[in-house]
Amino acid sequence: MAGHGKNSPELDTVPKSSGTEYALSSAMDRWRESGNETGEFRQKLTIPRPWRPTPDEIEVQASYHFQRTAEGHRLGATIDGHRVPLDRPVRLQPVQIPKPWGKEIWYTGIEARGESRIETDTGSLPLSQYLALAPRLLYGHAPLTLLKILAPRPEPVLGDLYFEMHEIKQEVYVVTHVDQGAWPGGTGGIRFGMNQAARRRYGSDAAFRSAFLAAVKAYETVRRAIDDATAAPDPGMRSREARLRTAMERFSNIEPLNVGDVVVVPTRVPHSLQHGVRVVEFQTPTYERQIISFAQRVLTQSHWDSDTAIRNMRLDPPSPPSFETIAPGWQRLVTFEDFSVWRAQVTSGDTVSLPNHPSYVICMAVGGAIQLGPLELAAEQAAFVPGWLLRSSPKGA
Repeated sequence: MAGHGKNSPELDTVPKSSGTEYALSSAMDRWRESGNETGEFRQKLTIPRPWRPTPDEIEVQASYHFQRTAEGHRLGATIDGHRVPLDRPVRLQPVQIPKPWGKEIWYTGIEARGESRIETDTGSLPLSQYLALAPRLLYGHAPLTLLKILAPRPEPVLGDLYFEMHEIKQEVYVVTHVDQGAWPGGTGGIRFGMNQAARRRYGSDAAFRSAFLAAVKAYETVRRAIDDATAAPDPGMRSREARLRTAMERFSNIEPLNVGDVVVVPTRVPHSLQHGVRVVEFQTPTYERQIISFAQRVLTQSHWDSDTAIRNMRLDPPSPPSFETIAPGWQRLVTFEDFSVWRAQVTSGDTVSLPNHPSYVICMAVGGAIQLGPLELAAEQAAFVPGWLLRSSPKGA
């Protein structure tokens, strides 16, 4: 479960709709003062879509529905033929993004490669259109934390992710599955940080970085020769590739992973989730990264970032994560500058309250089904919880 509190405009990938805030808030105020049991308000929304290959904007007609009930005021909207609740959680519909090493499953992605959606009674609606209906009410204009599943292939090497680091992006992994065929003992792994024993064998950190960079460059040469070849590489080339890859990987560290483990990835720590280890990932809403190496062709860019990444990477091992118990069954896993992650461990019949949060919360069921207000979430289903439901005194849109 992730929540967002601080607005970081430089990371904001969520579209804005023009003219939404004031008009809707004023319409709600007039309806409250009228004493009518129901009310309706219509307005045209202009929604910019800067993430598309050719940036554009669309205009849509939205109708807002107000209703008084014994429980309080109800608010919903109709857009593009879909009736959408704005006063309770909505189920997220993910989009699958193929990767050389497997696939990513995005629950809150809005970008050129794909856009997640929300479930409606009559189908689904793009997430960007849902958020544009009432930005301040739904998410407080905060950047949208990215929730996704990383699902690597089970084959060694082919299922290993990029060995990369981030200057801005921070990530949290929760391990949900370890492929028994790939890891017969049930313990998988992640390449995480640098090998401290190898580091000590060099006279200085500068010498260690230089030797590692040389090993990466040697491997990159044979990797590119294989990737660019018009025919299948001969056994000698394959053997050289494997030998140079092994030499390069001796500089980094492998940490074991079991189902239920949590990995907190700080900035500037090189890392690579290994084959056959499936994780739920919460991450800073930016796609910034620096690729140090990869055992396949990189499809998203024409170069590796080895020189810059190795010069700036963190050599000291990260401190073990420390989880804070904030209530029975509740742990705060991390509090980053731009998002926080909590884990609730409940048994059948237990009821817990979501943390108060100023912007929004994203919930995912990991180990089994849960009931989130009116929604039942099966394992690996997720929902978006509007921020105004989490604030003590929600007002307007």
